[in-house]
Amino acid sequence: MLEPNTIFVVTHRRSGTHWTLDALRNNSPDISLHFLTLEQISDTHAFAMSLYEFQTELDSTEGHVLIKMHDLPSMTYFENEKDRKFALSLREKSPVVYVHRDGRDVMVSLYHYVLSFRDDYAGMPFSEFLRMKNELDGDTNLSRPAFWAHHVQTWMEQPNLIAISYQSLENDYGNTLHRLAEFLGVTLNSNLQPINIRKPKQKPTVWQRIQYRIGLKREKVSSAVQPRKGKSGDWRNTFSDADLAFFMSEAGETMRELGYVD
Repeated sequence: MLEPNTIFVVTHRRSGTHWTLDALRNNSPDISLHFLTLEQISDTHAFAMSLYEFQTELDSTEGHVLIKMHDLPSMTYFENEKDRKFALSLREKSPVVYVHRDGRDVMVSLYHYVLSFRDDYAGMPFSEFLRMKNELDGDTNLSRPAFWAHHVQTWMEQPNLIAISYQSLENDYGNTLHRLAEFLGVTLNSNLQPINIRKPKQKPTVWQRIQYRIGLKREKVSSAVQPRKGKSGDWRNTFSDADLAFFMSEAGETMRELGYVD
């Protein structure tokens, strides 16, 4: 493998991954439009590719290559030791953009996302979903809020990392992009393109969606996963008082450290 020219874009699920990917690749001539998803080298991924295929794409792509991932820094997603060693090695050589979001909004977005494709969750109330053990990222034996806090804390302790918030992309887009560009050592276009997260008018085909999701083709709008458009503070429309109390008991310290609560 050639010396990688890679940038990791890392988030907990439903925290602005594709918004950040699109903002960077649409606004810097130094960054390739083609991004890769690190978890794809695992056989368990829906769009799995071999390690050789991943390396070939990485080595043949010009410019900085964005590497998307949701895993923990320890790369627990990878059961194959060879894949895990590759992932760890690539991470050690790459700067990281870590995007965090108010954990309460993350829980609501994750709830609607999971219900959109998991038939076994149909009709499940939010309060039950919130209190379940996180099963989407390995057997951590942590509740969903506790895993969110763990994800944020462990990544924020990593070297060669810049952390930004989902809210800064919403409310201070230009300055946030300039902060990222300065940290990454890349240039930006003179006219920054905003990211439109509305659904395209014409529904894409299955093959087009696959192309967008694995970075082979750029959409005119964001490649962010539907089905819903989340807004900061939307959790207030879903959380009960008991839900909020439970969430804060599991993740309150991290929320305070990030400035999401007093």
